[in-house]
Amino acid sequence: MIVLAATINPELESVTGSNFGQPMAQIYYDAIGKNGTMCLMSLLFIVQFLMGISILVAASRQTWAFSRDGALPFSSFFRPISQRFGYIPFRAIWGCVLLAAILGLLSLIAPAAAQALFSLAVAGNNLAWATPILARIVWGQRKFKPGPFYTGDRFSVPVAWTAIIFLAFGIVLSMFPVEGPNPTPQSMNYTVVINVFVWGGALTFYFLNARAWFTGPKITIATDDLTVEQQVAISEDGLDVQSVQREELRMKNDEEDTRKC
Repeated sequence: MIVLAATINPELESVTGSNFGQPMAQIYYDAIGKNGTMCLMSLLFIVQFLMGISILVAASRQTWAFSRDGALPFSSFFRPISQRFGYIPFRAIWGCVLLAAILGLLSLIAPAAAQALFSLAVAGNNLAWATPILARIVWGQRKFKPGPFYTGDRFSVPVAWTAIIFLAFGIVLSMFPVEGPNPTPQSMNYTVVINVFVWGGALTFYFLNARAWFTGPKITIATDDLTVEQQVAISEDGLDVQSVQREELRMKNDEEDTRKC
């Protein structure tokens, strides 16, 4: 921010109303000229592409995990792991690519739609991070198995509640209009509309259909590593504890069925 403040053109209207359509490109152009701007903008394009690949990796693995648990529509289609392409969730990857391309078309409609799409990523990520933390400290404390880094029983819960409060604040903040109160239809942040549609649709799907058969995530861990208290807590919830070997066998059968089809 200090560098931008020191190099930006004092006539801010010429920056925000740049013919390039990108204020950042205009700042670069004013400071280092055409060639320097081309180099920096190319670097930004490369970084954004790599960020997109990273997000696709995470999203496709999450999609596969939900499909494995039967928690998504067409789970049986997205669940198989492709042995031909190196044991990757091939269908889940391209499903995420197609969905991202469709959502990306919203950016072509209007600036308000693009702003809603970008804010949706913040709100969606924050909810995805906050939900397992909340579930762990409210309902899953007895089943929790600490990893290599653990702050202990004394600090773990306060840190978790701090994270939940911060993430909830971020969700609310991401839905505020960009230009402040009393927004117009052009400056309104429609993230709240999209989120209500996505989250409301997911809840509706669960209460009308999924709750009749969905029992929670498939637990694919070695049961020998669980304490007696953890095994009792999991069995009380009626969850199906599968060993790693059983899960690998099921995935292999899914792949064989896919090849036959």
